[in-house]
Amino acid sequence: MKQLTPVATPPSYIDIFEGIRDKKNILARTALAVAEAAIRSRFSDYETRLAANTLQGMPDSALGGIRTELRSCYGPNVGMKALKKAIKEAQPKGRLIWCPFCGATTPGSHDHYLPAEKFPEFAAHALNLVPSCTRCNSTKDDDWLHAGARQYLHFYRDTIPVVPYLTVAITSDPVARAIAANFAVQQAGMSDASWALLETHFRKLKLIELYDSYSNDLLNSVLRSARSYINAGGPSAASFLANEAQDDANLYGDYGWRAVLLRGMSVHPHLNQWIAWL
Repeated sequence: MKQLTPVATPPSYIDIFEGIRDKKNILARTALAVAEAAIRSRFSDYETRLAANTLQGMPDSALGGIRTELRSCYGPNVGMKALKKAIKEAQPKGRLIWCPFCGATTPGSHDHYLPAEKFPEFAAHALNLVPSCTRCNSTKDDDWLHAGARQYLHFYRDTIPVVPYLTVAITSDPVARAIAANFAVQQAGMSDASWALLETHFRKLKLIELYDSYSNDLLNSVLRSARSYINAGGPSAASFLANEAQDDANLYGDYGWRAVLLRGMSVHPHLNQWIAWL
């Protein structure tokens, strides 16, 4: 997991929104223009709270009367297409191969961090649109807050702690010639506040279960690649896997699940035996 890069300004986020607004049909455009001052105030409040890490205190929307018009700004239109493209292009090349929320599947949608149903004015706010896979998007849904605390990382705001919060135990069965990985998440010296948010994010999205499931295919695939590397004259499977782990860590974080798994495989005493089983 790594923090995402916000869309650069200028234009300001409210200017981006109003550019989308001004391409709507006359009825929607008029309704939104009448509420311009209120929408501008809400955008400013969002951005201030996000920077100050007080987004959880965002007051409920008072713009329910134009909910449909506000939410329609997220629909299929030229301005929103351009905004989604800008979000993608703001990231380092390759960063959005995987969903920021889970790091395991393709991000084919955008999550409204503050749910569009409850906060329709942010349906087209650049900082409220986080690339995500459909699994994470539907799981998170409107459930972003509990007892006044955020439950999910906000990838434009939250810095992922550079501590070993994700670990893996790799076991093998010589009789069945089978390998398995079991992940775990731990506080690892981070502050209680950072740990509470990270732990809830992992638990609500069931990421440990997801990584345990996905690791089976990755283990076999990586071992085949290591075997090919050795057969082609490479010096060692361990160095190959260590390099693969570092490449993955550079893009997705030192403790992304793939980097953790590859690193664990590279130092495992049974690595060469596993390759011989193939």
